[in-house]
Amino acid sequence: MLWTLIPTSIIAALLLARIGYAEVTRQGSSRNSYSNAIETQNASGRSAAFAKLMHDAGQTCSRTSKSLFRGDIGTNAAWALRCEDSGDWLVLIASNGATRIASCGPLNKAGTPCWTQL
Repeated sequence: MLWTLIPTSIIAALLLARIGYAEVTRQGSSRNSYSNAIETQNASGRSAAFAKLMHDAGQTCSRTSKSLFRGDIGTNAAWALRCEDSGDWLVLIASNGATRIASCGPLNKAGTPCWTQL
């Protein structure tokens, strides 16, 4: 019994150390690596990334003038964006990089304001 306890303890300690190291070295506010990759860019890089994301979703957004990381919903990262040419949007970025967007107008009317932290 003792001969299995020692290797198991060593493996557990190594795993805990790796998890701790990953948490310490993580950059960004989210548990979502795609969101963190956007967040850690400078303002013009973030604007370009969000404009591309909106374009890929079939919406117009030549440039963002404001963005807010709202928080995580499970493994999805929630962002609020203000596109200079199409208004305010809520963007959910999934852990696999897929995105969903919604206009903030209807969300605000439904009592779910876009520009608040989760």
